[in-house]
Amino acid sequence: MVQKIQNLLLIANKGYTLLELMLVIVMIGVLFSTSFIYRSQMTQDYQLEQLLESLAADFRWARNRAVIDGQTYIFRIYSSPGPGQHKIPYYFYTIEDSREVIKKKGSYPAHFLLYKSLDFELISEQYYDWIRFSSSAAARGGTIAFSRADAEIYSLTVNQLGRVRIEK
Repeated sequence: MVQKIQNLLLIANKGYTLLELMLVIVMIGVLFSTSFIYRSQMTQDYQLEQLLESLAADFRWARNRAVIDGQTYIFRIYSSPGPGQHKIPYYFYTIEDSREVIKKKGSYPAHFLLYKSLDFELISEQYYDWIRFSSSAAARGGTIAFSRADAEIYSLTVNQLGRVRIEK
């Protein structure tokens, strides 16, 4: 008798109801959509961290080249892209024969916000060129910072001795 009841239950439960299938599909959709949003934020955070690491390496390069070449290296970073561009340039240059000679170039994505100084003021000028490295005197240090819109600010600080530090 018990065996007959178990067999009947197994026969009756061979499939899933439409409601159960719909519930599983909705749950998978919710999980996928939240992971997609989180993944795009993580990608932008990763790009921001890579930008700061690259900039820190460029600052160290400029500091070392200033001593080796015996010249002053000036860092210039722009605050907005040119027409039709998705990247914003920055570069290191020296003054030779009263003209700027670009020594190293780079760029950052236009969707990042650029700040200056320890107060994290948004840069409203076309460019910012406060940070300098000199061979004989102390460097002129400064702070630049980047962030996504409505997100945490990552800063890069260069002190007067040329030490480069990245902070959240």
